[in-house]
Amino acid sequence: MSAAVFLIGLFASVLVVLMVTVLIGQNQSIPGTRSLLVASVLELYWLLCYAGELFSPTVALTEVFARLEWAGAVFIPLLWTLFVVEYTGRGQYITRDRVAGLAIPPALSLVSVASSFERLVRPNFVVQNYAGLNVVVADFGPIYWLFAVYAWLLVTSSLVLLVEFIVDQRALYQNRAIALLGAGAVPQVASVLNTTELAGPVVFSLTPLTFAISSGLAAVAILEFDAFSEAPVAPHLATETAVEAIEDPTFVLDSNDTVVDANPAAHSLVAMDRESLVGTPRETLAPLAGIDPESAGSTITVERDGEKTYYDAQSTPIDGDSDHTFGTVVTLRDVTDRRERKQRLDALNDVLRATIQEEMTTVQRAVEDADDEVSDIDVLREQASVALGVSDRAGDLAAMVEPEAESPADIVPIIHEEIEAAREWKPEVSFVLDATLGEWAYCSGLFEPVFRVSLRQAAERSLQEVAEPVVGISVDAGPEAVTVSVSDSGPPLTDHERAVLRGETRPRPSDQADMSRWLVNWGIEQADGTIRIGEDGEHTSLELTFPRTDGD
Repeated sequence: MSAAVFLIGLFASVLVVLMVTVLIGQNQSIPGTRSLLVASVLELYWLLCYAGELFSPTVALTEVFARLEWAGAVFIPLLWTLFVVEYTGRGQYITRDRVAGLAIPPALSLVSVASSFERLVRPNFVVQNYAGLNVVVADFGPIYWLFAVYAWLLVTSSLVLLVEFIVDQRALYQNRAIALLGAGAVPQVASVLNTTELAGPVVFSLTPLTFAISSGLAAVAILEFDAFSEAPVAPHLATETAVEAIEDPTFVLDSNDTVVDANPAAHSLVAMDRESLVGTPRETLAPLAGIDPESAGSTITVERDGEKTYYDAQSTPIDGDSDHTFGTVVTLRDVTDRRERKQRLDALNDVLRATIQEEMTTVQRAVEDADDEVSDIDVLREQASVALGVSDRAGDLAAMVEPEAESPADIVPIIHEEIEAAREWKPEVSFVLDATLGEWAYCSGLFEPVFRVSLRQAAERSLQEVAEPVVGISVDAGPEAVTVSVSDSGPPLTDHERAVLRGETRPRPSDQADMSRWLVNWGIEQADGTIRIGEDGEHTSLELTFPRTDGD
């Protein structure tokens, strides 16, 4: 290579590296770009020092620039590797201690350059003149070889990470990753060829050329493939984040049924942090001990603080080859609400079946033993009314079976509309609203059926005792919850009626009032509210509290 061609290449290398340095500096929001920016600045620094070496007027000054070159180059492999580790989504592995440990070889090299450059780094240092340029001819000392091996291993590991990234990402970020792979591989290959002299002796260093090619490929990745316009999401990082975000407790077990990983929900379930949980045998963890490892799914019960929670346990094998399984992923899905809902529906089914059977039996007897036509009609009308009343309560229940489907409701119009409807239904009852309602007070959509049933139940109870029945309604719309109190002048509640309101027992068949009380309890529970029963000797009140929600 002629000196003129080489100088043109050197000048072009400076321009390309400078351009890439500016591009990297404009994209500092992408993981790893800070390390890459420092590496690019050090490449530019090396090129300028090498130019000073070539044009130095004295041998002593040439040696000074040769030492300065080394000071700029020793940290480039480490900075490149840090960039790749962060860029491919493994930034959590970069810690101060690890970086400090990896920086020891470059630091020792700098000490050697400062103290014994010609003995440990470049023995037999000679400066020759070639076409008016100073060219350094020297051997490679032990520190040079140790650093070279260190740099090769470090950069090779970064290239392996990029290859893995290319394979995992397939088409998504593949082009930019391939360009970055080339940017890291070209200097690596040139360093091996130059140090081992496999390509034969050369007059000028190959480093400027490799910096130009490497920076050019980096520019292609940035400008053509948008390498730094958006941060790539590594598959392993996306998977880990997805597992972390899963609300269901998830455990990863190895082939010996030992926990090797778990998400935060699992840590919370067993009340153990990750360090304590990893390495724990499955059989020592209460939630996992009851799971049949041979079964794909089962139901387990976990009791904490006196409350039982039911989980569907799903076991998924981590397949290796056709003859081996590496482990199992166990996911626990909370089915407590679904189980309680099913129990409620089963209870409703039992009540409806018993009610229909009882009423139809009465109808059948009335028909078979009909002695008085009028009384038989009255009996039939009464039994039909009971059956229809129970059917109405079942209709109210339908709104409570899937509470998550209910949109938030503004209680202000609901209260007014339900009171007006109740007045039309029972005109002989006085409904008195004692409340100052604002424009909006949103809570669960279950408020409407619960308030309707409570209001009508209070009206029916008041009609049992006094000549002028009154139902009182008061509302307290606080910042966190809404409490609606419905009071009546009916008889005191029995122990059974209280138990139904608290959800402690099932309603009696053919008892519309019992069914109403049961529905009030269910609706309140599904809305995460509370119910309080109050009595002062003359009135019975139900205080229904619903958490407030946004109106969206």
